[in-house]
Amino acid sequence: MSSVLVRRVRRRLRRLRVERWQRNLYTIVLAEMVAIIGFGIANPFLPFYLEELGARGLSEVAFWVGLINSAAPIAMAVSSPFWGILADRYGRKPMLVRAMLGGALILGLQSVARTVPQAATLRICQGAVTGTVAAATTLVATSVPRERCGFALGLLQTAIFVGNSLGPSFGGIIGGTFGYRMAFLASGCLLFAAGISVILLVHEEFSRASRGRQDGNALLGSLRAIGRDRALFSMIGLLMINNLAGSVTGPVLPLYVETLVPDARAASTATGWILGASAAANAAAALSIGRSADRLGRHRVLLACLTMGSLVCFPQGLTRHPIQLLALRAVLGFAMGAVAPVANALIAEHAPEGKQGGIYGISTSLNALSNALGPMLGTLIVTGWTIGGVFPVTGMLLGTAAVFLTAVMRAPRRAQATAPGAVSGPAAPGHEPARAHAAMGSGGG
Repeated sequence: MSSVLVRRVRRRLRRLRVERWQRNLYTIVLAEMVAIIGFGIANPFLPFYLEELGARGLSEVAFWVGLINSAAPIAMAVSSPFWGILADRYGRKPMLVRAMLGGALILGLQSVARTVPQAATLRICQGAVTGTVAAATTLVATSVPRERCGFALGLLQTAIFVGNSLGPSFGGIIGGTFGYRMAFLASGCLLFAAGISVILLVHEEFSRASRGRQDGNALLGSLRAIGRDRALFSMIGLLMINNLAGSVTGPVLPLYVETLVPDARAASTATGWILGASAAANAAAALSIGRSADRLGRHRVLLACLTMGSLVCFPQGLTRHPIQLLALRAVLGFAMGAVAPVANALIAEHAPEGKQGGIYGISTSLNALSNALGPMLGTLIVTGWTIGGVFPVTGMLLGTAAVFLTAVMRAPRRAQATAPGAVSGPAAPGHEPARAHAAMGSGGG
């Protein structure tokens, strides 16, 4: 019965004259958006759910929430490189299915947890087992034409932003109407549906030849590949700095809005509008700039986004009205929305065949660590300096990334200029410095 259904769906898709990589892309994007909505459903009420399970008092609830929010990213940081290596060895599609169906199982189990330690253990296991974003990114990057990679990853990033925006809203409605346990069950059902859609509709061309290129120690092989390639090393470092900069303001932003709007209820509403505007700008940029970067040059687009993001951070700490902060955060969201898809497209361009999964896994691991460190840094800035100090620190982090990227862009030019036999005119046929050309990002268009 299921095989007949799959054949019918594939026949109808073929009638639409959509290429296979496009069918794969649209299926992965939709499935990932559904999965992110599923993960986001459980976020708004986690402290209240822990209270329902027996946590007593603000200090105990805060302890468990802090433990979960710190330990889950660390678990993801530890496990991501190994999932990436398995993706290179056995295929990227199985790893995406594993992440989605594993998440469905764990979220379903959270609906029947009976104690706080059980719920905390399941949330930490969720961090270790899932990682759908990294799995989807690797599968998209290795299954679309290289010249469309920026567009494809931008579309995926847009779906992630939309999912992150819708998930908490749905979670608040479901949790408030049907209870927290039903919300976890709904989360699990969404991830199960996403995983099944990938199984039925995504076709990956994964050859055994790719597996044969694995090193004896795949993790060390991926690390060596990153160390040998300046572009890979710089893009992974840039993504880590970008994530750190984005997470510094996370826990502090509502408190800063409260200094602009003394009424607590009005401050909550204003914070929601500010976060919503930033998320919408993120999604718009990921789709539009991701496509433009394939044509204009990825390094140049990255540099422009980082520079604009850095400059717009500094005045945020001087705002006197939430509308001013909303406008600045929207501009920042637009600038930062393109960084992840464009940087990931450059990683896909430079990653050696057979090591893409391991390299993306290492990148995800470092990003998870930066997401764990960012809130700690933000708290230290607030307690040791001032609540508005998080904004110039964010600007300096993004400015550092822009300077670092500028140095990376200039290095191939210097190498080309000083290379033996270099000529001042156009390069002779067959002697074009292809690696330097690719490092400048012009190969994406």
